[in-house]
Amino acid sequence: MNFMRLGVMWEGVEQERGVYNDTYLDELTDLVDRLGEAGIYTLIDAHQDVFARTACGEGIPDFYAKEVIGKHPVCFNRLLDPIVKPVLNKLGVCRSLHDSEYYNYTMDKNDDPIITDC
Repeated sequence: MNFMRLGVMWEGVEQERGVYNDTYLDELTDLVDRLGEAGIYTLIDAHQDVFARTACGEGIPDFYAKEVIGKHPVCFNRLLDPIVKPVLNKLGVCRSLHDSEYYNYTMDKNDDPIITDC
């Protein structure tokens, strides 16, 4: 083996807007250096799974995700949703993760589903 894909999560790097976790970055640098010394090339993968924690994933920091989604998330757009959402809800599409009848997730202090429920 002489190649490694190293997943790096943005939410691990920037935990508050404009505040960067230097310890996390230093540990990544140290790991990449040690791999290089062992003859292993490293691809830094700015990884993302299912957008963000607020959507049961990992990726962009929670505060950015909530800013993008807003207080009243939509499936398609604000005009089309009232027409199609009842049908989509019956099909199990575009449901809120807060829908306790469907998901029954426990929410953490940030109002995100706890990762074990996801």
